[in-house]
Amino acid sequence: MESTVPFLSPVSQSPENHFSFYHNFELFYMENIAQNNSFDQTQTLESAFSGLNVSGYPDLPDSGYQFGGGFARAGQDRNNNVIGEGTKVGPDVESWGAFMYSSYQLGSSRNTEFSILPSSNQTRLLSAAASAAGCTMPFGLNNNINRPSFNTSKLCNNNQTRPHWLHEPLNCLSLGDLRGRLVALAKDQYGCKFLQKSVEKASKEEIDMVFMEVIDHVCELMSNSFANFVVQKVVDVCSEEQRNHILLMVIKNRFRLVEICLNLHGARAVQKLLEKLTTQQQISLFMSALSPGAVALSKDLNGHRVIQYCLKNFSDEDNKYFLTVVANNCYQIAIDKCGCCALKHCLDHSNGEARSRLFQEIIANALNLAEDQYGNYVVQHILELKETQTTESLLRQLQGNYASLSCNRYGSNVVERCLLESEEPLTTRIIVELLRSPIVSTLLLDPFGNYVIQSALSVSKGFVFDALLNLVQDHYPIMRSHSYGKWVLAWFSRRKQLHM
Repeated sequence: MESTVPFLSPVSQSPENHFSFYHNFELFYMENIAQNNSFDQTQTLESAFSGLNVSGYPDLPDSGYQFGGGFARAGQDRNNNVIGEGTKVGPDVESWGAFMYSSYQLGSSRNTEFSILPSSNQTRLLSAAASAAGCTMPFGLNNNINRPSFNTSKLCNNNQTRPHWLHEPLNCLSLGDLRGRLVALAKDQYGCKFLQKSVEKASKEEIDMVFMEVIDHVCELMSNSFANFVVQKVVDVCSEEQRNHILLMVIKNRFRLVEICLNLHGARAVQKLLEKLTTQQQISLFMSALSPGAVALSKDLNGHRVIQYCLKNFSDEDNKYFLTVVANNCYQIAIDKCGCCALKHCLDHSNGEARSRLFQEIIANALNLAEDQYGNYVVQHILELKETQTTESLLRQLQGNYASLSCNRYGSNVVERCLLESEEPLTTRIIVELLRSPIVSTLLLDPFGNYVIQSALSVSKGFVFDALLNLVQDHYPIMRSHSYGKWVLAWFSRRKQLHM
């Protein structure tokens, strides 16, 4: 048997466009054999393909074929020049050739061109054409065509991965009929919907059966895109004892618990479980298992949702250990995109010693956080809380760095917030520090510092405002020709304060 040579088949439409062809192929093929006796041992593949209407290449040397309208048919047509350019040749629509053309649609139109191989390569041509259609057609030495075997895996990937019994209608079955199959059913797109409806109206015995089947797989099911809804439904209807059992399975491995909370579907299922916790012992067990993963959860969007639920619905005592872990890792959480939001929620929903510890850690790192693209929001949030003692501690930590922060893209936002949220004695102290800085004139022309100057003008009064006004007057000529300096002058124009 000669070796197979790679063949570039013509561009064909996707077999999905002819899906009915797969279902009717065997019947059609057998009928064609019975009616036309199209392929016997004496018929060649050349005559079988004579009905394919493909354009050729007239300038090629003669090799026994008539070019211009397609393959030359055997017998008289081969000897007589009856095939002209543009003439459709081949048997009627009931023949194999016409069937191959209509089913495989070789090319995007009837004028698709490909080179016609010599007779010695016809077997390869037929094999390549069949491969382009999604079927395998092995050929023997006598050129007989065996029964084709179609590969529909691309069309039925979802169905092939489903157990065969899931292809049957489920509406006529009860939970008892599906005993032993509920885990696989929960993971199925349609099976999970059937299970949810069935569990809602299930008897106690049926609920017990469902619980016994899913409990050993509950962690896996909670992270599944379909099965998590089944777990939530089971949590809703099961008894208190069964709910305790689910909780113990979830917290059995604290790393697995964190992994579930980091999963989009798992986080939803965990929140549903938390909604059903009623005793202090249940909450304490869960928070003890959750707290070691506080850093990872704070820096993840899904984990953040679980944290937020705990902070809003559990007591300070319940969240105490969790908040301690957050405070110990305050800086790395604050400079994370999601972590800065989680830290703000921790500040909003904490009290007492845990809250004070968070403030201390944030203030201790305030200078570095102020210059960070995410950390600056945490510092600003402390100022927005307007707690006098905390604000004063923060301003003291930033003292001596206001001018340099004002020239920083993120630090300038913090300085503005200090000016806008602080009381007058504190703002006066900040502005005086800015005026005494050797780079104060640079702030007038800085892309970020000019906003700080505008905020300082907005909150200043008395001699401090006069000092700022004199600063602007001294640098007025250069500010007029500078893009950022003009923004400061525009502030005066809006308030009609400048008369020069």
